Amino acid sequence: MEKIRINNFKEHLYYDKLSNGLKVFVVPIKNKKSFSSMLVTKYGGRDINFKINGKTYNTPTGIAHFLEHKMFEREDDPFAFYGKFGTDVNASTSDDYTGYYFVGSKCFDKSLKYLLNWIQSLSIDEALVEKEKGIILEEASMYTDNPNRVMHNKIKECVFVNDPKKNKVIGTDEDIQSITKDQLELCYNNFYVPNNMFLIIAGNVNPKKVFDIANKETKNFNKSNNSIISVYGNEPDYVAKKSEKLRMNVSTPRVCLSYKINKDCFNELSFSKFELDLYFQFLINISLGVTSEIRQKWILQELFTDAFYRMLEIDSHYILQLHAYSDKVDKLVSALIDYVKDLKVDPASFEREKKTWIANEIRAIENPTSTIYNILDDVLDYDKFIPNKIEIIRNLTYENLLKIKDCMDYNNYSVIKILPLQSLNKNL
Repeated sequence: MEKIRINNFKEHLYYDKLSNGLKVFVVPIKNKKSFSSMLVTKYGGRDINFKINGKTYNTPTGIAHFLEHKMFEREDDPFAFYGKFGTDVNASTSDDYTGYYFVGSKCFDKSLKYLLNWIQSLSIDEALVEKEKGIILEEASMYTDNPNRVMHNKIKECVFVNDPKKNKVIGTDEDIQSITKDQLELCYNNFYVPNNMFLIIAGNVNPKKVFDIANKETKNFNKSNNSIISVYGNEPDYVAKKSEKLRMNVSTPRVCLSYKINKDCFNELSFSKFELDLYFQFLINISLGVTSEIRQKWILQELFTDAFYRMLEIDSHYILQLHAYSDKVDKLVSALIDYVKDLKVDPASFEREKKTWIANEIRAIENPTSTIYNILDDVLDYDKFIPNKIEIIRNLTYENLLKIKDCMDYNNYSVIKILPLQSLNKNL
């Protein structure tokens, strides 16, 4: 077991890779009564095309999400089990992973043992597969009326050309209907294996006891010797669709300007991936965040009522999303495009941003759930936990931030508008 100090705090991360390949991360947090735990498989909505020992398989969109549903189909209902202790349990499927988690303050040992055994077996009834299709199709239909979900899916669809990240995690109706028992078992048997999974726990826990339980409960959970490679395809710089306009039952028009930026433009700077991610996010937050001067100017001009940005990425590209609610969407988009060509940053704002990020790191370690997601992001993005984030943030320089700014390429973007069902406003 490796003991790693976190940011020179009193807290430590305990790490080990079990003999079957399962990676375990534990952060005991003193003076906390609660705990959070997540068991993750690196298999998500994006993993629809893959090779197993050189043989190519193409599966339907939505199959990872469908498999998550099937994992809850047990005689001993997970919700009923955890409910006895007042512990919350659930699961989620993203583009890149599927995670099963519980959050509580009682009976940790029993909760962990159940989680580890739950994930090791799956029995699929073909008749119930057909029944589940109806449930998932109903879930998918609910999202079609949700502007946030529609916008999220449209951004991916309009930005990505080849990468499966362009697909909805829940899948298309046609693909959901086509999923078979054999396909579900294929994906479970090859992705739900310990050497493709990791366990993250934080809060009121004893690291030694966690590792003892993990070793004992997974002693028959054998690693896979198969060579499994997900195939995502080469993603071009251009966007799949330059613009799209939708009408939904919304009161205020909504717009998203999404920039697709090839990471190769930063190669000559020789930053680590984590440093590059930090500089990129610093640049955007300083120039377009809640305290930026341009934001205050546009509010006074009534260009929007609310605005925010989000980040999305794949190995080759960043996707910068600029969201806003506005009655003047065309005017706002034009102003954004002009401003983004020369983002405004200054040394004082850069230093304030560093202090804000450091404060966020300090706060995160006090919250078990924030801590496990912090570790999850590191493992997914960098294939390891980064224990010295504060030191790295302190060493960032304004000069390097300007180098990042000068390298940015904003030629490839997509504009998506969600407008009210009826509108007479000529600015829309």
